[in-house]
Amino acid sequence: MHAMLIRHYINGANFPVGGSARLAETATDVITAAGGAVLISADVATSELDDKGAARAVLMADGRRFQAPLVISNAGALNTPTRLLPEQTPAPARLVDSLRAIGPSQTYVVLNIGIRASGDRLDLDPANIWAHAGPDIDGDIAALEADPEHRAMPTYFPTFPSVKDPSWESRYPGRTTIDIAGLTTWSLFEPYAGSAWMRRGADYERVKDRLTEELLGQIFRFCPQLQGRIDHTELATPLSFNHFLGREKGDFMSLAHTPQRFALRGLGAHTHVPGLLLTGQDVASAGVSGAIMGGVVAASAAAERDVLQDLATR
Repeated sequence: MHAMLIRHYINGANFPVGGSARLAETATDVITAAGGAVLISADVATSELDDKGAARAVLMADGRRFQAPLVISNAGALNTPTRLLPEQTPAPARLVDSLRAIGPSQTYVVLNIGIRASGDRLDLDPANIWAHAGPDIDGDIAALEADPEHRAMPTYFPTFPSVKDPSWESRYPGRTTIDIAGLTTWSLFEPYAGSAWMRRGADYERVKDRLTEELLGQIFRFCPQLQGRIDHTELATPLSFNHFLGREKGDFMSLAHTPQRFALRGLGAHTHVPGLLLTGQDVASAGVSGAIMGGVVAASAAAERDVLQDLATR
């Protein structure tokens, strides 16, 4: 599996024509064609078990109920047993303790940038960039953890999605988008964890402003021609990921990628509840490719056969 995850980068990474939304749109077409439904902004309250203890339905926060032969959760290996099961169905303590000991993945902020100009006029290279403060990455991370208010972020990841997409200019002429992620620390945002989205206070906004300027500095470092050309910025923080993804510490890549995480037995598509399967990053590996492979593993568990063979013949 890991060889496959690496191999897709050998000749350059792929990018979906139409942007990343095409992944969701294509999946939605398949689901609705099969008689299913896709909901957005819809919170799940809990799963429901039948009299034999098997998952057979999902109860939504607004009271709607969906019944199915199987329930497949993408909420995460820790969220699913601790937040989406009925109270009378305890999660396996040993597995939960192991997952908590592994801890969350690293925490990032992501700056979304908009420019009122076409990408071909801005002389932008579509390649992704990984920029590190120095060779001692662990030391730089430790230094940030020790003094998050004054230390720069140790790692940056600028990417240029609109320049990658051959359909972008026809859909959004005269516009360019850039994203840059920066490795940060949860401790910087923990003081505001109890606040509400869009109402987190002036101190929080000052933190966002400082990090925005730091990330823009990196953009201008690699793309000095963009000085004075930025028209819009919006910063997503770990609290943004908590709000929109149901995370606890901004860990949008879910579990930490450590040897302990990959050595953990019992972490896969199957759960301790019959009829309840896991999918997504925790089943395989983090990131888009990991989530896709997690879907393949979950589909194989649901169909009780290796569906990867189906993909190989298409």
